[in-house]
Amino acid sequence: MTELHEQWPRYEVFIKSRNGLEHKHSSSLHATDGQHALLLARDVYTRRQEGNSLWVVAASDVSQNGAAPVAGTSETPRQFEVFLRLKPGLDHKHIGSVDACDAAAALRSAETAFGQYPAGSLWVLPSASVLTSEAVWSEPFFDAMADKTYRLPTFYQLPAAVNNM
Repeated sequence: MTELHEQWPRYEVFIKSRNGLEHKHSSSLHATDGQHALLLARDVYTRRQEGNSLWVVAASDVSQNGAAPVAGTSETPRQFEVFLRLKPGLDHKHIGSVDACDAAAALRSAETAFGQYPAGSLWVLPSASVLTSEAVWSEPFFDAMADKTYRLPTFYQLPAAVNNM
């Protein structure tokens, strides 16, 4: 039997919190296609109303500094989204966009614009490959989760005998 990671492509998930200004990397997931990844990401990462916007992108489209960039060159410049991780262990956060003909040029432009960082700290991905939860989907896409009550520890009443836990 083939492993799951060999059957379905991996997608990177970026979420914008309700109070946040930028999207940040949440995790990765495997899905059949981008729309499936977007639906899975909604179910996994926004079930407790953590965010109001999702981006998913195929992991194969993400280039990072210190690694070989993703192939694909065009004659005309394309827009690339730039994500930065300030310290190991923190999330990559969206810091802006650059225009470039390929991923290697986008990484160079990002390093020029935002500074030099250790390998793996800077990610660029083509804007065209990002699937987003559109603003028009916001209400049906995210508000449905507000109706679901989850069994969080705050839902349980402690007996008076153990009230000091």
